[in-house]
Amino acid sequence: MKKTLVLTHEYYPFKGGVARYCHNLFKFFNQDEYFVLTDNSQVPSKDNIINTKLTWSWSKPSWLLAYVKLKIFIKRNKIEQIFTPNILPLGTLAYYLKIPYIISLHGLDINLALKNKPELAKKILENAKAIIVNSQSTAKTLKGLNLDNSKIHLIYPALDFDTSYDQDKLEAWRKKLNIGDEKIIMTLARLNKRKGQDLVIKAVEQLKKDYALKYFIIGSGSTKGYLESLIKKYNLSESILIFDNIEDEELIYFFKLADIFAMPHRSMGEDVEGLGMVFLEAGTCRLPIIAGDSGGAKEVFNAPGQAILVPSDDLMALVKAIKYLLNNPEEADKLANAACQRAKEFKGAREQALVLREILK
Repeated sequence: MKKTLVLTHEYYPFKGGVARYCHNLFKFFNQDEYFVLTDNSQVPSKDNIINTKLTWSWSKPSWLLAYVKLKIFIKRNKIEQIFTPNILPLGTLAYYLKIPYIISLHGLDINLALKNKPELAKKILENAKAIIVNSQSTAKTLKGLNLDNSKIHLIYPALDFDTSYDQDKLEAWRKKLNIGDEKIIMTLARLNKRKGQDLVIKAVEQLKKDYALKYFIIGSGSTKGYLESLIKKYNLSESILIFDNIEDEELIYFFKLADIFAMPHRSMGEDVEGLGMVFLEAGTCRLPIIAGDSGGAKEVFNAPGQAILVPSDDLMALVKAIKYLLNNPEEADKLANAACQRAKEFKGAREQALVLREILK
């Protein structure tokens, strides 16, 4: 493949869907085949990954100083093409660098680009060597732009989740979290309004008189303070816990302790769920799943009986779904098994990397 520069605001070990998506696609390539340039504060420079400033808020455009820096880097390292999951502003930077580039789209990014700078976004897409979309739902946003369909490629987020675990460690987690006979609901997602953690908190509040429940929220983000205020408001501090620093290798223990995975994501204008890789991870762990009835989740669960999909912002539907799973364990098991089978239909990271390699030739 041609030597590639991955230009991105997010990359592993930063915890986020785009970061994981990009890392899973490139981690099987030889390090001398690509560089990663990122300005994410949680990603240290190491080997072929370089942390460097890419935008300046006082500069117009914000990427102007990075243009000169990248021209030198590209020449010095004989870079032949750019891959970026950030159409704005990094896609703009790639466009003006006059080097072949690949744009990776995920949902919110392209929706905001087409809303705020439609002409620039279209120009970037028209001149891209290739466009990668993470779901058919994301691909639909490109309809009407009259793009060359032959350069649009669907690469789903790669399922690369290690389900092995240590039984003694699992029991240690059970003891640490003081789990007795309670049923465990979990959500693994960034803490923002679209993900719907607040709805699950409100659902637990309504169900607490009839069911012994614990709810584990795993993730970090902007709504942590709001979620903590809800927990305090409903006096649920012993039942609902937020974990914002769980390492990837520890996640399996939460999946194994859980009885239900719930992420009733909302549809919020341009902010939609591109696919929801975590649904596949929960399915792999044989958990019954409650998801929002919008965006890529409807693509993940493409047949009845694979998950319960609830309408956006419908608290009563969410409460009903949780009660159904708690009251009907056999049906919950059927849903869990169906979700597991569906997850197996998605390619692993190594297979998806081969698809990308063809595009990067």
